[in-house]
Amino acid sequence: MSQPDDFDDNWLNGEEIACPECHERLYHLDHSPLLDCYFLYCDSCPMRVDVSYYDGTFTTIADALPSQDRTYATLMAALEARLRQCDCGGRFRDSAPRRCHRCSAVLTAISAPSGVDVWPGWWTDETDTASVEETFTARYFRTEDLWEH
Repeated sequence: MSQPDDFDDNWLNGEEIACPECHERLYHLDHSPLLDCYFLYCDSCPMRVDVSYYDGTFTTIADALPSQDRTYATLMAALEARLRQCDCGGRFRDSAPRRCHRCSAVLTAISAPSGVDVWPGWWTDETDTASVEETFTARYFRTEDLWEH
């Protein structure tokens, strides 16, 4: 039986990082497998889209993939092709570089961005951040009107 000190409470590999340009405090972590969605980030700005596993368009796209080619890469390519362009003109991609929320600089500390999520550093604070988080998510996360028509 393992000891309490052996318990890994950082199973999403969370880590504070700083923006290489403006030095904003940020927090990156692996996308939780307990969330029922994919996050794809804009290749030009810090925006992301949240694609639910239960979204009707998502299931149509996933079901249309050939059974012999239902890989993660194929699914991401199919989703990327159908997602509406970002308001900045960029495209949402699984492998888009993660960017600073303050200055949009590429976060070079994240060399393999697929499956990595980025939050402002306040996300790890112990204080109640609900109102700040609501404003932040409304600004940087698109959860509706995802698809090209």
